[in-house]
Amino acid sequence: MNTPQLSHAPLALIEQVSLDLAKKLDEYKSVKIGVRLFSEKTGVSERTLYRILAKENKPTYQTLYKIYRVIFNTSNESLLLELVPEVIRNEIKKCNPNKVSEKIQYHQDIETQMSYDRTFAEIYILAACAPITNELIQYRYGMSGMLTVEKMIEMKALRVTKSGHYSLGENQANFSAKTLKRLGLSLIEKYSKVQNAESFGENIIAFFADGLSEEAYDRWLQVDAKAFEEKIAIANEDKSKGAKRAFTFMVTDTLNEK
Repeated sequence: MNTPQLSHAPLALIEQVSLDLAKKLDEYKSVKIGVRLFSEKTGVSERTLYRILAKENKPTYQTLYKIYRVIFNTSNESLLLELVPEVIRNEIKKCNPNKVSEKIQYHQDIETQMSYDRTFAEIYILAACAPITNELIQYRYGMSGMLTVEKMIEMKALRVTKSGHYSLGENQANFSAKTLKRLGLSLIEKYSKVQNAESFGENIIAFFADGLSEEAYDRWLQVDAKAFEEKIAIANEDKSKGAKRAFTFMVTDTLNEK
């Protein structure tokens, strides 16, 4: 594998990404052509790439994964963490809700499979919450679900525990925003129960919209980010582990199409 010679000077995150992206785009005949082709390879919009080059915004950890996968030409995201500059590695570790472990390899092909196979995606999420049984899979998905399980075991997305249950395997997925949206909407459509919103303590279904200043909108985003981080912290406490499989899906955005 050809390893790009990136700067590892102690730069701030935005400066580091901008520098590494600019170096990668030097391989093309022009910046315009490079941005277009790099956008096609990474799935990151041309608009976002130009903003990164101009140091106008801070990319999310999902965007960092997309950019550096192409720069280092690898879909093995555990290996990728070893290759990226330290400031990038630290940002990904800080923001990514998935745990970093030597026993876990993050592969893009697992996410790709989840993006178009709903049964694969649901079984993956169920196993991420707690080990699942043959009975549960057959009850929910029939024999086609068992065929999916066989495929997941082959891909090492699932493993068989000593008790004969299935839990997540050594190959797992980091989710892009596109996959998160598709997965979240699918789970909401199937599992959000409007009748449970009739009383407190069962679930939360809420919506609100208003005209906001830039400052107020930024505060909204900060509140949501903090709330999401706190939910993950609660889930990671040993005393929090239990049999109730639960999900949370958060979106805050503007009412503009672009």
